Amino acid sequence: MSAKTASRLAPPDPILTGCVLALLAFSVLMVYSTSISVAEVRYNDPFRIISHWLVYIPVGLAIMWGLSRVEVTWWRAIALPALAIAVVMMIAVLVPGLGREINGAQRWFSLFGLTLQPVEMLKPAVIIYMAYYMGSFPDRLSNFSSGLAPMLVVLMVSLVLLVLQPDFGSAALLSAVCFCMWFVGGVPIRHLLLLLSTFIPLAVVVMIAEPYRMQRLTSFLEPWNDPYGSGYQLIQSMIAFGSGGLFGTGVGQGVQKLFYLPEVFTDFISASIGEELGLLGIMSLIVLFTVLLGRGIWLAIHNQDMFSRLLILGCMMTLGVAFIINLGAAMGLLPTKGMPMPFVSYGGSALIGECVLLGLVLSVQRHQGGNKRLQKSGGKRAAKSSQPPMHDGLEHQF
Repeated sequence: MSAKTASRLAPPDPILTGCVLALLAFSVLMVYSTSISVAEVRYNDPFRIISHWLVYIPVGLAIMWGLSRVEVTWWRAIALPALAIAVVMMIAVLVPGLGREINGAQRWFSLFGLTLQPVEMLKPAVIIYMAYYMGSFPDRLSNFSSGLAPMLVVLMVSLVLLVLQPDFGSAALLSAVCFCMWFVGGVPIRHLLLLLSTFIPLAVVVMIAEPYRMQRLTSFLEPWNDPYGSGYQLIQSMIAFGSGGLFGTGVGQGVQKLFYLPEVFTDFISASIGEELGLLGIMSLIVLFTVLLGRGIWLAIHNQDMFSRLLILGCMMTLGVAFIINLGAAMGLLPTKGMPMPFVSYGGSALIGECVLLGLVLSVQRHQGGNKRLQKSGGKRAAKSSQPPMHDGLEHQF
């Protein structure tokens, strides 16, 4: 990035960055509280997990800050190469010997003692591609074969690779985000309705093809039918929420983290928050996410460039849907699904992916804001000058 470009950059949006920092502070507190007992038993070191988390957080923030400095036009230029690389990595993780299997799912690469999930690269790559296609070829969208069909192929390939891992939570999330982007991007309603009429039955067939999938889907309705099997995790989560009451039992005073509730500092960290910080803690979490998502949507609405608008929308929708799935599953409102809560649950790959998404949003915001400031200062100089103002076309860049 040139010095001239850097001088035009607006500062990172204080509302977005403030919400993220608050959520990460929330995370440090709760990961520390919930991981001590587990780390003591697993690694004979009570601070092993929190110390790793304190390394991941600054790395994620550095990535977010670095991406925010990249010109928006660069994201449009790498849409196809980024998508190709992400798909290759998703295929590679399925190859025996390359991918690592954990709890029956093969979703990870193991590198230098760290586990990396290629799906965290696939999500932003698909979002960038969808925004690029609809922003570059709006005239094609009215025709199914040249409009929705190419984007649908990309989504279906992604979903097949996710189902093979298997990772149904990410498949559902990516589908929801793409449908939202298509709707806002101008894909005709009739095409979306036609797609839904075939998509939903196909999803049902995939679910009932394996009994365990259907059991997981329905267990949240009656978890007490199998309290020591498919309903165990949800029951323990509900006990945690119920124990917290309005003000919680206090940080460090929770009981469910003592090996009653599995994945307590990852997928079910919200249950521990409900137990130790009570309803007020959960409401604070919801307010922070509402402000974060609301600010992102506001930035998208006030952006005139379709690519930038859809890029912001896709990134914020990904974070928002993940939050809803995580909290809804922990509360028994949605089927139990292993999905981390953005910026709160422990998980290095997930945090890096979330920081990439927000870095893309800040990239649009910082460059758009910088250009607006440049135009404003240029306008003032022109008003003072006796010469007529020069139009350099900056107002058409975004």
